[in-house]
Amino acid sequence: MKMRNYFKFIWMFALMFSFVAVSCSSDDPVPANNGNGNGNGNGNGGEEPAEGIAGDMAKMEFKENTLYKVTGDIFVPEGASVTIPKGVTLEFQEGSAGEAWFLEVFGSLYILGEEGARVTLTASDALINSSKNQGIGQLWGGVIGTITTGDLVIRYTDILHPGGAARQENAMAQPASGGGGELSAGDASYGIYFVREDGARQDGIFVVQHSSLSFTPDDGVRVNGGKTLVTHNTFQVIGGTGGDTFNIKAGVNGDFAFNLFYNLATNGLKTADTGPGVRGNAHTNFYNNTFLNSGYRRAEPGRGASLNYESNGFGDVYNNLIVNCRFGLRLVAGEDEPDVSKLNYGHNYYYGAVQTIVDEFYPSTATSSVGMIGNDPRTPKPSTDVVGAPKANNPMFVNYDPSGFTFSGNSSISTDPLRLNIDPIPSGANFRLKPGSPALTGGKTDFDFVNSAYTTLDGGMTFTPPAPQEYFGAYGAN
Repeated sequence: MKMRNYFKFIWMFALMFSFVAVSCSSDDPVPANNGNGNGNGNGNGGEEPAEGIAGDMAKMEFKENTLYKVTGDIFVPEGASVTIPKGVTLEFQEGSAGEAWFLEVFGSLYILGEEGARVTLTASDALINSSKNQGIGQLWGGVIGTITTGDLVIRYTDILHPGGAARQENAMAQPASGGGGELSAGDASYGIYFVREDGARQDGIFVVQHSSLSFTPDDGVRVNGGKTLVTHNTFQVIGGTGGDTFNIKAGVNGDFAFNLFYNLATNGLKTADTGPGVRGNAHTNFYNNTFLNSGYRRAEPGRGASLNYESNGFGDVYNNLIVNCRFGLRLVAGEDEPDVSKLNYGHNYYYGAVQTIVDEFYPSTATSSVGMIGNDPRTPKPSTDVVGAPKANNPMFVNYDPSGFTFSGNSSISTDPLRLNIDPIPSGANFRLKPGSPALTGGKTDFDFVNSAYTTLDGGMTFTPPAPQEYFGAYGAN
């Protein structure tokens, strides 16, 4: 991947966004940020760093606006509940033998930043400025749920540079992560992991709101089952040569809305009824999300999309804005097809700067990964979608011009310069829509949520999905 002199640039543009306040039960549709990035990940003006921490988090008292250096694996023990309050920074150091330290959750974890006092989980400056930083994370482990996790709630939190190698003693390489272990020792981890294995506990919720995840080597988030709500977030530079932002597996039921996805290796959102979760309930709604410049680091000619359903996954897919992505909504054809009898889609908006992108708004027979839309009588092309010729239907972002995007073609992706592109969101970009944008109207608003409410185990917090909006994508008018 790119290039060692890129490190300081990557860090300089690590996300610290301006957010719009939304209460736990609000249906305010304003998304987490407007695409602007600046700061160094610890802009809270907090206290001097505390002594290094490691071990049982239930025995620690996390103080607001304080930086903690993590010098070993930290964990929430089974049956315990830990809250990380506003303004906290966890700065993960490198182990003496090069270890990447993990945050492992066997109980319930609530990471509760606030607008203007966000929580940050990141690597140390030494790691960020070292030769280990290739711009795709792997500098510390990640936030890892297990089969005993209760709730995992993450709000107003920036997670930067995770995905370090799992060790044999980590939950990711043990049955605690499902089956005989989700990963093997030495494998690059995920930024966030949540699991509800068939035969283990199924209660509790997984919520990510008003947060950001940036720079990972593989999947940004893998969800193996569970009641899941993901809204008003930003995800950028996810995956090196592969990896989905959200790799959603069996047993996941939830709503994903008003999120921004930028420069991903493969999909932003993918649902498949596979993995250790309970079969037959991979039910996910994807609505009012924005996807840009994604799918190009996945070298295979038929892989690399934006939205994807396969292997009996299903749900409602509306009001998404898909700009200069390698493929549009992909319903995988063949033996791994989704459950089309329970899948509803349409009212999605496509923009492509070049013909090769336009040709794959609906993945075609020209690639090795044939999509079902338009190629199977059960899945026609929707008349409600917005599609057109190259550079037609520009969504008119406030401060971002998609018309200069270039791509040589799916068959030559392995040699295209995009194959090495790990650029973050440009400084000053604003993905809201200008007045008069053709993307401000045409969305569908009369469909149901997967779950009308997401309530923590103790009943102390309830989150409701935001109402769908008539505009396309995560952002309305400026």
